[in-house]
Amino acid sequence: MQPFDPQNKGYDYEGRTVPGNGTSDRAFGSLLGEFFDQGKRLIRAEIALAKTELRQEMTKAKAGAVLVGAGAVLLFLGGIAFMLFACAALATVLPWWAATLIVTVAFLAIGGGIAYAGLKRMKTVHAPTQTIQTLKEDSQWASRTFQSVKSQMHGHA
Repeated sequence: MQPFDPQNKGYDYEGRTVPGNGTSDRAFGSLLGEFFDQGKRLIRAEIALAKTELRQEMTKAKAGAVLVGAGAVLLFLGGIAFMLFACAALATVLPWWAATLIVTVAFLAIGGGIAYAGLKRMKTVHAPTQTIQTLKEDSQWASRTFQSVKSQMHGHA
């Protein structure tokens, strides 16, 4: 806890001030009410920050999901059509079974690569770290502020 600063007329925690002059001239209810009002504003700000961060992360997740979906559609539709053509073309120089095996392996490799790229992009989606950090800081501030108010009231009762 920081010492009382007569110039500041209150306690300053990370730029946040607990109003008052350090004595018990304010009613406990008034201090407590102000504490809870600040807490409400803080919670609203944290919710807004969390929404913003989650919206940004969802944009990244959507991009990865689109790539995975595009890879799947490519594997299915284009694969069927081109597989028949490639098998028929290779069957002119190889046995039918060898032609179909080569074409199948090639399509599995291409589709797997596209799906892997999509999954890799989806892994860039992270938890809202800034919100989590500020919530921790706000919790510490609230705890210190409440303890300060409590000690002021008990020390000067």
